[in-house]
Amino acid sequence: MVYELFISTAVSNGELPAKLSERFYWLEEKGYSFILEEQYRNAEQVSFRVRLVGSNPELPFRDEDMIYIFKHQLAEFMAEHVVYDWEPLLVWKEICKKSRQLSPGDRPVVYEKASSFLKNCNQNESLNLLMNYGRKNRIAHKIMDYLYSNNILFIEGFIQFCMREYLNEIRFAVDLACEELKSEKEYNEFVQLLRYFVDTQPSYIIEVNLFIDKQGNYILWDEDGKRLDDDLINYYLEDLLVPDITLDDILISILITIAPRRIILHRTGDEILNESVKMIQQVFAERIQECRGCKHCKGLLRDLQSGPYSFEP
Repeated sequence: MVYELFISTAVSNGELPAKLSERFYWLEEKGYSFILEEQYRNAEQVSFRVRLVGSNPELPFRDEDMIYIFKHQLAEFMAEHVVYDWEPLLVWKEICKKSRQLSPGDRPVVYEKASSFLKNCNQNESLNLLMNYGRKNRIAHKIMDYLYSNNILFIEGFIQFCMREYLNEIRFAVDLACEELKSEKEYNEFVQLLRYFVDTQPSYIIEVNLFIDKQGNYILWDEDGKRLDDDLINYYLEDLLVPDITLDDILISILITIAPRRIILHRTGDEILNESVKMIQQVFAERIQECRGCKHCKGLLRDLQSGPYSFEP
């Protein structure tokens, strides 16, 4: 029994043939010969011929079964080659197609984001592993189907003409990365505008204390212990009737309007900061101080659900 396949790839660090030989070392133990002959190699291309030779009547497998197993494992190996060696280049090529949209400085940022989307598209690490395995498995199935009727595999051409869905995934990841970068730039410009506004207007109050609980509720008071949020929210009450305006938006508006010299951020230590608090930290920057457990924090945590807390300066 002899099975022969010619493989050529334009992306290789030179170790691909050696790794392939290691992957099929088990064939020698089963009485078969795995022969790999390099046909051509330069800095950009490596081509080689692989042969599965032999027969072992002691094994409960027909020659056809061994060829199938060989093709299956070879398809898995080449799928790994596509994902680990080709994918970075394919992402970069797709980014270069958008050269008019992206500055040279933006391209590495988009590359990192797109690569991250492809590998870590979910917050659940186990789900990421499953999705990455599924993507590699789909590529392996494509290669396996191709090997049923072909004994020459040019990886670059195979990707270009037989893996349109995979290329669409890469294109989608790059588009998503471009949109995220655009949103980040718009967000940063907005934050800079708010910082300029805060820095150029007089402060109407020296200190504002901001307490946030685990549910994202907040309470404001000044340096004398006087509650601020009720009066100020009433001032902005009409804005709450506007669609898409939330209490978080009102909180940011309040702090920007009064532009305190100092903001004490009271936290319980384990709550997740929402986007509005992150924006406050960016806008007020050096004016922010954090408290991890003063008497007001403890009193509010104890009495927030059971009754009003009496502030003392």
